Amino acid sequence: MMRKIVNHLINCILEDENIVDVASFPLRELEVSAHILLKQQNVVISGIDVVKEVLKHFNITFTSYFTDGTFSTDKTPIRLAKLNGRAYDVLITERTILNVLSIMSGVATKVRKIVNLVGGRVRIAATRKTFPGLGVLQKLAVIHGGGDPHRFNLSDCYMIKDNHLKLYGTISRAVETVRKICSFTKKVEVEVEDEDSAMEALKAGADIIMLDNFEPSRVKKLACELKAIKPDIIVEFSGGITEDNIREYLCDCVDVISLGCITMGFQPVDYSLEIDV
Repeated sequence: MMRKIVNHLINCILEDENIVDVASFPLRELEVSAHILLKQQNVVISGIDVVKEVLKHFNITFTSYFTDGTFSTDKTPIRLAKLNGRAYDVLITERTILNVLSIMSGVATKVRKIVNLVGGRVRIAATRKTFPGLGVLQKLAVIHGGGDPHRFNLSDCYMIKDNHLKLYGTISRAVETVRKICSFTKKVEVEVEDEDSAMEALKAGADIIMLDNFEPSRVKKLACELKAIKPDIIVEFSGGITEDNIREYLCDCVDVISLGCITMGFQPVDYSLEIDV
């Protein structure tokens, strides 16, 4: 997976370069060093390993002073890493690698904030609300922030959602049909929006039940009812949950809370690259 996303980013740089970066071309034989600067405080750094692998393709040495997942509170600007290579290569890769660090660190920082809000009482997970082509980067950033990536792709877990149920007809039929082709290594998850559907999913043998778009008091009561019947059922809350209201959803019967805001509502982190002179 890492190789695939690295190759994707390399191609993004080559497409950005197009035939040649005319402004940088006269500098192509010049060897330079540069530093990436982090310009914000209270940031979870993310994207270092990815950027390092991308820069290898362009024969740029990348020496990082931090590791992915580090929480930086230092006075800014902070020297994050040093680069050594041809000026042309440093200049054509600059914007792409800064964007990767900016996006990934923004996601990781958002996740860490929410993880700290819940104080370890529940697992904080991402959703599939990610930017196309960047989903893997965002999910890696979720891990660096202390969260759970949920599914990296559709085959990681067999999730039966509302549109599936319209086609299958019933939850019981959906779970039974999917179970016939489900590997023993995978779990079946069912998304439900009311109490009767949740109980049907439980009886049908779902491994995970996602309670979607419930009010806090209602969903906590239902989660405890499900756990009372089957203690090992995994209960996930999702839908309309943000850092502002997440504490209202905390209870002993919820295992996972998944939030789209950690991959779609984050604030990018400010990085820059400066050539040493």
